[in-house]
Amino acid sequence: MNKVSVSSPSNIALIKYWGMSDAQRTLPNNASLSMTLNQCVSYCTLARQTSGTSDEILWKTASGSLIPAQASMRRGIEQHLQQLRQHFDDWQPLRIATVNSFPTGAGIASSASGFSALALAFALRCGQSFNSPDLSQLARLSGSGSAARSVIGGFVQWPGHPGQLHCPAEQFAPAQHWPLHDLIAVVDAGHKNISSREGHRLAASSPFYAARLTQLPERLNTLREAILNRDFDTLADTVEREAVEMHMIAMTSKPAIFYWQPVTLEILARVRQLRRDGLQVCSTVDAGPNVHVLCTLQDVSAVYTALRKLPGVEQWIFDQAGDGPRQLARHLF
Repeated sequence: MNKVSVSSPSNIALIKYWGMSDAQRTLPNNASLSMTLNQCVSYCTLARQTSGTSDEILWKTASGSLIPAQASMRRGIEQHLQQLRQHFDDWQPLRIATVNSFPTGAGIASSASGFSALALAFALRCGQSFNSPDLSQLARLSGSGSAARSVIGGFVQWPGHPGQLHCPAEQFAPAQHWPLHDLIAVVDAGHKNISSREGHRLAASSPFYAARLTQLPERLNTLREAILNRDFDTLADTVEREAVEMHMIAMTSKPAIFYWQPVTLEILARVRQLRRDGLQVCSTVDAGPNVHVLCTLQDVSAVYTALRKLPGVEQWIFDQAGDGPRQLARHLF
């Protein structure tokens, strides 16, 4: 096929993976759980390069123009392409264009969606289907472990077998099982100062890191059961404790990493008060300052009404549990 285009979603980690057992193969130290999103997606189009012998890597701007990708993005894509080419033994030069529907590099898992989109498009071009378990493995070889989860819809565990860290991610409940909503408070849309990869590298330097790892298997099982039983109270307690703990590890690593901003704390406090007031709502924060506010359909309007006028929020993104990647008939070039 000449052109292949896909969209692949971001995901929000409910049980975080923070720290790697093998950075070269992007293997985590612990299993993680996530909810695949629906609106926050990366688009990727690739085709065989018809002129020249090197890859052309493009970024689509807000105005619709295609421009050369920045050096840091290009390096990441080239490194991932090398892994994909070795796997499929396909070395043809490519023209690649990509764009995100949400802020890039701001801690909303744009690496997960972007690299999973590239892996999916390359695999489709080589004749592989969306259903192949290899895709989770290929996506994480980008260096973004979270990309292993973005190739699957609904509620996802990575690795699917917690004791076997090399295994692919697996869905344990579809999005329709519990269509939770995610109101994303964008506190800062800019690139974060410390990348997630650097945070993973530093995680083990925290004096609390080893203790965290001992607690995670039980916490993961608790959250799985809460999702399967649609138990919002248990989900809220587990997810919020988990987010605070992950950032505690970041804040106590050497050197310390502080992702939160004052408005981040304000949102977290407001969400806790809304839950005390009787709404089914909770919050979590990935590696950045932006807050994911999770709630049930019946409370979306009330939650947004209560939070929308908070000063310091640049943008609200309305999202929810999604079904995963899609192949597209419309291309970026």
